[in-house]
Amino acid sequence: MPGIDKYVIMPNHVHLIVMNQPGETISQKIRSWKILISKEIGKSIWQRSFYDHVIRDERDYLTKWKYIDDNPIKWASDEYYQK
Repeated sequence: MPGIDKYVIMPNHVHLIVMNQPGETISQKIRSWKILISKEIGKSIWQRSFYDHVIRDERDYLTKWKYIDDNPIKWASDEYYQK
């Protein structure tokens, strides 16, 4: 999807940094992405909602970037982790 700057796909969720385009909302972009993926795999796997955070400055951006990088390392301590 155009505009994805950083992502990680986890076993039960996805983290994305999405660059928004003028005239387009994050909700529209995420809805389109979910539809595209659902069509590709032949069924919907998505929860209805999503959590978003507007990145305000470079420090916030770098914090979110690091969180996405570190998230796979933390998977073993996630409440849904199964061996």
